[in-house]
Amino acid sequence: MDLILFILIPILIVCGCALFRLNPRIPMSTMPAILLGVVIAGSVFGHDFFHAPFGPIPITLDRLLLLVAIALFAWRWLKGREDLPNFNSMDLAILVWITCLALNTLSHDWRAMDKSPLSRLLFFNLLPVAVYFLARSYKTKIGDLRVIALVLGGFGIYLALIALAEISESYAIIFPRYIVNSAESEFFGRGRGPFLNPVSNGIFLSVCLCCCWMWWPRINQIGKFGLILAAGLLGAGCFATLTRSVWLGFVVGAGIFTWLPASRQQRGSLILAATIVAIIAFPFVSDKIWAFKRDKDVSVADMEQSAQLRELFLTIAVDMFQDRPLLGCGFGQYTIAKRPYLQDPYSGQPLSLAKPFYQHNVFLAYLVETGLVGLITLLWVLAVVAYASWSLWLDKSLDLWPRQFGLLTLVVIAHYFISGMFHDVSIIPMNQTLLFFLAGIINNIKSNGIEFSNSQSSPPNTLPVPSEQLELRFPSFSEKATFS
Repeated sequence: MDLILFILIPILIVCGCALFRLNPRIPMSTMPAILLGVVIAGSVFGHDFFHAPFGPIPITLDRLLLLVAIALFAWRWLKGREDLPNFNSMDLAILVWITCLALNTLSHDWRAMDKSPLSRLLFFNLLPVAVYFLARSYKTKIGDLRVIALVLGGFGIYLALIALAEISESYAIIFPRYIVNSAESEFFGRGRGPFLNPVSNGIFLSVCLCCCWMWWPRINQIGKFGLILAAGLLGAGCFATLTRSVWLGFVVGAGIFTWLPASRQQRGSLILAATIVAIIAFPFVSDKIWAFKRDKDVSVADMEQSAQLRELFLTIAVDMFQDRPLLGCGFGQYTIAKRPYLQDPYSGQPLSLAKPFYQHNVFLAYLVETGLVGLITLLWVLAVVAYASWSLWLDKSLDLWPRQFGLLTLVVIAHYFISGMFHDVSIIPMNQTLLFFLAGIINNIKSNGIEFSNSQSSPPNTLPVPSEQLELRFPSFSEKATFS
């Protein structure tokens, strides 16, 4: 059955892309449609669903679609239908970051643990960067943004329903079946979704909630009532992850997307509504703030011990950083390199308890594996994307759709930081793919600002704003402009 779906799904996606191109009521370009397919297919029909061996690299549906996207762009470029975009600051930051990761990986034993470091570099980092450059290069239009928001909003409804089915043990309605049949039992009993990880599921639920909320100023009262119901469902799905960092990230993301666009009067109503919700919800969640049973086969005592392990992770990370502060122990080498640090004769802490675990903090993970060089380049990438997203939101000469996508990317980055303080979110491949997909769209909009200006949707008799006032892009290396 998995093999049949593996063959049919690409055919359906290609047919869907053809529909987008042929139906004027669905203004979706081919490249954004395929890249959106990469995100959805990688989330639901990824490696855990089905993979076929192809030499040393297993082929999955999302990787197959990405190859199609690369081939399509290369063909259009060779035919002169696409131009390579001007290299800018965001491109530079991402290129330096991925180059540092590649050099760090190859300068250490990348064959260790069945070539795990090399696989992590390729599938968790290089492929998302490829998605970024494709999303950044193809001239996206406002119609593409509408369809992306619609599809991701619907995808969030699916994720929320699956998460609720998981915690209620309604396994018969869960699809794909690997969610309940997988040999991967970690987090089983929580709303981990098709990612088999509640943190990644929570990040996607936050993004999908914001995609639903993009439609609020564009629909009638009945539609707004439907959006409120959808938001409640997505909030319930987030609660079903039973992960505190996800809850916090969900609240912060929803706050960013509702607070910043609101007027003063609306902000007063938001404060009142949030207070009422907090008062009602507190009796239900107060006993779940510190320690509670989450995983099906893990006790409350085990959960408490898991929280205590974070101090041990910090101790190990500090010791490892002091020995290799600049370049770290090697990307993907933490599992091996931490072994000499599992005994602390001075503090007497039982550091060996941390032996089976990865680092539970993405920034500490980068610090110990890639040193200050890797951590600084990662923070540089996040800062550049955040700056671009924020400046996009502030630019009122643009249509509301691209400005909302600026806020959406800020939500992802906020979630990356919040969840990243308690989990290594970089080892969940679809987190990286989602982040770089949206970063590519943001850079695309910044580079082609005139395509997204308010004048594009103005009445025919309205004079357009001069293009000099609308050009929004990062400075190229030939320009002397700098960020202030």
